[in-house]
Amino acid sequence: MAAAPVPFTLLGGYLGAGKTTLLNRLLATTDRRLAVLVNDVGAINVDAALIADHDGQTLTLSNGCVCCAIADDLGPVLEQVREMADGPNPPEQVVMELSGVAEPARVAPWANTTGFRLDGIVVVADADQIVELASRRFVADTVQAQLAAADLLLLTKTDLAADGGAAARRFVARHSDAPVLDAAVCDPNVVFGAGGSLPEVPVAGGGPGHTAEVVDVDEVTIAALTALVDGIDATRAKGVVRCTDVGHPVEVQVVGRRRVVRERRDLSPEQASSSIVAIRAEIPGRHV
Repeated sequence: MAAAPVPFTLLGGYLGAGKTTLLNRLLATTDRRLAVLVNDVGAINVDAALIADHDGQTLTLSNGCVCCAIADDLGPVLEQVREMADGPNPPEQVVMELSGVAEPARVAPWANTTGFRLDGIVVVADADQIVELASRRFVADTVQAQLAAADLLLLTKTDLAADGGAAARRFVARHSDAPVLDAAVCDPNVVFGAGGSLPEVPVAGGGPGHTAEVVDVDEVTIAALTALVDGIDATRAKGVVRCTDVGHPVEVQVVGRRRVVRERRDLSPEQASSSIVAIRAEIPGRHV
């Protein structure tokens, strides 16, 4: 008999919403053997404590899961997962973390190809910034399409919102019929079995593309790095870099107006690089 299709969850949400944080919580708590696919600019960003081994763009995790980066084409990666499904330790679930600018409805058909079945679309929304993002002329279409495709919505960063996320909850409810949960307090395993019906793909509304730029930060101190990050013009930026005045990597996170530069003593020097990736919405008439 043919093996049952492997359930396939899509994890979406705009740049910096908290998808990777949720994914790391899931990997640390699930008792399922996962194949995790990451479709984002930059390296796979899995907590170092979870990694048992790594080979290029594939990580083997200590709980039996595997995490693969999607370089240029999803097709070959899905074929690799199909081969795993025929092996001695087949994945029990596939979770794909989409790029922050991806529209889940356009990716969903891949989750129903041979060997897989769509198990649901989970969209993560930043409670502190989602209302503002959806009002931006060249970002709103992407954000609203993500919300509309969701089978389950998870609000993040409610502690940063002055009202505890109440306005964000009202806003996302106007754009989606999906249940809304607080990501900080719910079990991350709630992402499994969220839905599964293929959503309609909306007609393109003329929204922007997004450009990614690699910013060189070689031979920099923490103070100089902080000044650079404070002045960066980007919707999203991230990286783990080397600084000349500390012996461990330094993490950079830019999410909208928020800027974070923090030392990561839990990472080894080999995990740092000399650049960060900055992502910008392409606004007509603006030079990027």
